[in-house]
Amino acid sequence: MPFNRILVPYDTSKLSIKALEKAIELSTVDKTQIFVLHVINEIPLPIHFSKIESKNNEVIISPLVNKIHNEIKNEMIVIMKDVKNKYTENNVYITTEIKIGDPAEKIIDFTKQNNTDLIVMGSSGHKGISGMFRKLGSVARKVAEEVDCAVLIVR
Repeated sequence: MPFNRILVPYDTSKLSIKALEKAIELSTVDKTQIFVLHVINEIPLPIHFSKIESKNNEVIISPLVNKIHNEIKNEMIVIMKDVKNKYTENNVYITTEIKIGDPAEKIIDFTKQNNTDLIVMGSSGHKGISGMFRKLGSVARKVAEEVDCAVLIVR
């Protein structure tokens, strides 16, 4: 079965690089679209730092949280550009995107919105802060349970 639209959740870990390389290997038809998605996890901060306000029907996030997200996003823009340049081949088109939120939810939403045929993802990514939340279940497991397309989990 040929895959035309492949999503690779990418967090710069060795397994996400391996997943991207596997997605490229699986892209057997011309003009395969590979989406490389990085999700910046929401930052758990004490309530006085993570103040969210509503002004004029607009949600305003605290300047500190906004600054941290912007710094991470700016670093990831450079990394994603390098990924795109390194892995783009004649028969594969790579599109990169960065989102902020819960990784599993953002991956699931992206899959549904982009008619993804296949998700290729690592079995686990960076540990860091997100390692504290491992007890809640892995992102790969949550994604595999919720999407309607094929999921390949790379180890």
